[in-house]
Amino acid sequence: MSAGAGWSQGYVTDVSYTNSFFRELSPAWLNHVAMANGAHPRLLDEGFNHIDLGCGLGQSVNVLAACFPRGNFYGVDFNPAHIDTAQHLSRQLGIDNAHFIERAFEELLEVDLPDFDFVTLHGIYSWIGEETRAAVQRFIYKKLKPGGIVYNSYNCLPGWTNEAPIRRLLLEFGQTHHGDSAARVEKAAKDAEEMAALKLGYFRANPTAADQVGKLTKRATNYLAHEYLNASWTTFYSADVADEMDRAKLTYLGSATLMENHLELMMPDPAVAYCKKQPTDRLRQLAQDFLVGQRFRRDVYVRGHPRLPRGETSRHLRNACFALPGPVEDFTDKTKVPRGEISFDQKSAQMIREALAKGSLSLDQIIETTGAKKNIQELERTVLLMSAVGKLIPVGSAFQPSGLSAKPERIRIVDNINRRLIELGRQTISRQYLIAPQVGSGLAIDSLDAVALSLLEEGVPTAKLTAAVGEELKSRGVRVNKDGAPITDEKEAAAKTGEIVGRFLTRAVPTLMRYGVVEAA
Repeated sequence: MSAGAGWSQGYVTDVSYTNSFFRELSPAWLNHVAMANGAHPRLLDEGFNHIDLGCGLGQSVNVLAACFPRGNFYGVDFNPAHIDTAQHLSRQLGIDNAHFIERAFEELLEVDLPDFDFVTLHGIYSWIGEETRAAVQRFIYKKLKPGGIVYNSYNCLPGWTNEAPIRRLLLEFGQTHHGDSAARVEKAAKDAEEMAALKLGYFRANPTAADQVGKLTKRATNYLAHEYLNASWTTFYSADVADEMDRAKLTYLGSATLMENHLELMMPDPAVAYCKKQPTDRLRQLAQDFLVGQRFRRDVYVRGHPRLPRGETSRHLRNACFALPGPVEDFTDKTKVPRGEISFDQKSAQMIREALAKGSLSLDQIIETTGAKKNIQELERTVLLMSAVGKLIPVGSAFQPSGLSAKPERIRIVDNINRRLIELGRQTISRQYLIAPQVGSGLAIDSLDAVALSLLEEGVPTAKLTAAVGEELKSRGVRVNKDGAPITDEKEAAAKTGEIVGRFLTRAVPTLMRYGVVEAA
C-alpha cells in the first residue's frame, strides 16, 4: 500500500521506524524534570501507569517495563508491523507488564484503559495532522491523572526556518521515484544534493541548508522516510504547542533536555536577563527559542502545577538519586556548554565523584557521605547543574553494588532479560538496549560488546578475550569497521578488535557493574 492511501492517512507505513530507545521517556527522568522545576514527582514504589503514544517498534516501552516491574506500560501505534514487532520482543524477553495496542489515536478512547501517570510522545506531534493532534489532546484530557506528566517532542521554530524547504524538496523528488519509502527518499536526497551543489539562490542564501542536504545521504533511510515523507509535517512555535496542550489542562513544566532548564548555561547574561524579565512563561520560552535558534523541543507538561514552595522542592530533590554517566575517570570539574567553558567548585566536584564512584546515591546520601551539610542549597544547585551538562544522570534508585572490580576475570549477567538481550545481540550482530533497573533506563550495547560479555560469562579469560571475540566474529562473517568501512587486513582487524575489547574491559564493564547490570563472578 502506498504512503498516501487507505488506513495509513499519509503516514509512512511501508518501512518501519528506526529501533531506538529514548531515555527521556523514563519515569525516573521525567520525575527529575518535575522535581527540578517545582512539581511533585509521581510515586514509583507502588503501581503506576505509563503510555507511549506512537511507540514505533516498542523498544522504549519494553525496556522501561523491564526496568520498572511495578509499573504498567502501554505502547500505542496504528502500524500493525510496529505492534507485532514490539509484542514479539516482549514475548521473547518474558516481559509481562508491557501492553501494545494497534489503534489510531482517534480510536484510543474506545479502548478500556486505566488513567495514566505518564503520557509520552516522542517524534510524533510534528508528523500528525491537526485532527489527530486534537485526538491526542482529548485523550490526555480524559485519561491523564491530576498531577500527571506529559512528554511531547516536536520540530521547533525558528530553528527550522532556513531548512524547512528541504522537506518539501524531498517530498516532491520522492514522488518521482519508484520503490518503497526508504528507496524513494534515498534517491530524493541525492537529487537534492545535486541541486545544492550548484550553490545558487536558496542554497547560496542558506549555507546551513546546503550542509544539511549533504548530511542526508549519510542518514539511515528508514529515519529519513519517517522524518520527511509523511503527508503531515509541521514545525511549531513553542507558544502554539503550549496553547494546544492547554486544551488538555496542561501547564508547561520544563524541558527533558535538562540543559534547557538552565539559561545561564546556554546564553550570555544579558540574554538570560532578557528572557527572565518576560511577563509570562509562554513568552519566556518563545524568547529563549529565538535567542538559541531552537529546532527541536522536548517539552514536559504537568496537569495542574502546584508551584511548590522552596522547602518542598528541596525535600523532593534531597530524595532524588544520581549516578555517574560513565567511567569514574571521565568525571571532571570542567565542561563546555553553549556559552563557553564552565567550572564547578573543585572540592565539591571531588566529593561528588568519590561519593558516586561505587554506585548511585540520593542527594541526602551524598550530603551524608561528603559531610557537606553547611551549604545544602549550593550542593543542590551544583547537582542540578551537573545533571544538566551530563556530568551526572538522574536515576531511579540508590544502589551500591558489592564486589566492584576494575577488571574482573569473569562476570555474571544479573538479569535474565539482559542475558536474552545480549544473546540476541550476539546472534543478530545488532545493537541492543540492556535494562538497568537501578538507573531506570536502557543502555545501548553494540554487537561486539554483546559477544565479549557472553564470552566473559562463559569463562573465557580476559587475556584470551580478544582472540575469542575475533574468532566468533569471523565465524559469523562479520568484520570490524574503521572510519565506517570494514577492515579487510586480518592483522589490522585483530589490532582494532583488541583496541575495542580493551576499552570495553576498562571502561564499559566497570560502569555496567556500578549500574548493577553485571557483577564479578
